[in-house]
Amino acid sequence: MIRRRLLTAAAILITASSSLHPAVPAAAPAAVELFSPEGTAKQVRQVTARFSVPMVTLGDPLLADPFDIQCTATGKGRWADPRNWVYDFDADLPAGVRCTFTLRKGLQAVGGAAVGGRQVFGFSTGGPVVTGAFPHEGWSVVDEDQVFLL
Repeated sequence: MIRRRLLTAAAILITASSSLHPAVPAAAPAAVELFSPEGTAKQVRQVTARFSVPMVTLGDPLLADPFDIQCTATGKGRWADPRNWVYDFDADLPAGVRCTFTLRKGLQAVGGAAVGGRQVFGFSTGGPVVTGAFPHEGWSVVDEDQVFLL
């Protein structure tokens, strides 16, 4: 009789505790949650990508880049931490450069989950820009045959 009461009390406790603690939500899928720069950007020197889950374990000297890169400018990628990847260009990019970063086929997170969501990212440095002018703004002496340099 005592044993039956203890078993019944244990069943009630298990049922009550499971109703107090709802099921843990499923983990977020692996995806790129931030990529910068995008669109048209000036004075680009670095590209960054942040993933929603850890993609690599630190300490591995052979960490591969997660993107296939199509760009006329050269640079080198590196993992800043398990979720953040950085691509440093060798120099500031001039006007007229377009770069495309495509996630590598079969890319997986540390837990083995495939990376979903958006797969292609990119930017352009736009067209030519006036960086200086002569005579400069505020110049007060202008000749009728004046030449302007931009």
